[in-house]
Amino acid sequence: MGAVMNSAQSPVGEHGAEEAAALLKESEFLSRPVEAPADFYFFNAREFRFKSAVSTPWAENNLVYGKLFRAGKCWRTRPSVVLLHGWNGELGYYYQFPLLAWRLVRAGINVAMIELPYHARRKPAENGAIRNFISHNLHRMVEATYQATSDIRGVMEWLAKEGSPSVGLWGISLGAWLGGLVSCHEPATKFAVLMSPVVRMDRAIQDLPFCEPVRQSLAQVPLPLDPFNLISYRPVSGLKHILMIESKFDLFAGVETIEELWEAWGRPEIWRLRHGHISILASPMVMERTVRWVVKRAA
Repeated sequence: MGAVMNSAQSPVGEHGAEEAAALLKESEFLSRPVEAPADFYFFNAREFRFKSAVSTPWAENNLVYGKLFRAGKCWRTRPSVVLLHGWNGELGYYYQFPLLAWRLVRAGINVAMIELPYHARRKPAENGAIRNFISHNLHRMVEATYQATSDIRGVMEWLAKEGSPSVGLWGISLGAWLGGLVSCHEPATKFAVLMSPVVRMDRAIQDLPFCEPVRQSLAQVPLPLDPFNLISYRPVSGLKHILMIESKFDLFAGVETIEELWEAWGRPEIWRLRHGHISILASPMVMERTVRWVVKRAA
């Protein structure tokens, strides 16, 4: 199995529950003010990096990598959208997102994207390191949620500071969950697309096989999971600028949980599509339709 310990190999007791509980009790856990990164640096025409405002024990995870596709020479006057990939969704980040960006840029929308914590180049290499966003270590998983939302908000603040008049989000699966959390805590969010969102993290942890390490830790020291559920919050942007995309045959993001969120959020626009959690990503028609929605709302 190798020397690097993953979540399934973690010894009992390394759950970090006390630290996780302390972090969750902070009043500004997800709404703490975030500024545009001062060290936002482009190392080529399109790729950037900056140091995350949240520091973890691993240097790789503390450096945020991303890409910016500019909508022409006057890009600072154009609206922007931040694309958020799913759990272990590096292939979508590297291959699908640039295609979506090409389409959006042609319509006059700037596109930014970042590698989420514990993904791609942010995955620590040292022995014994946490290497997965969904982890047996409850402290690191709570921290990863806070770090991801902070990193996303940092990019949004940078775009707004550069002059972009409107900044929104388009998240997929885990990225949709994070986008939903940000939409409920970041006033700069002007629109949001939640595609196959994980609405109830408590349900996901209870039901999904790959969450078994989390279940084992929670069996030892229970934690309140309400702060992870989108239904616990309300979006700060208008309901006319929220789009939920429900995959009717989704085995990961339960349809009933998305319907529950739709009701709780006052019935924003929703598309109920005959797809599964993965097949929807391979649909050019769905992606093009979503692009058109983003272009309309961003403008």
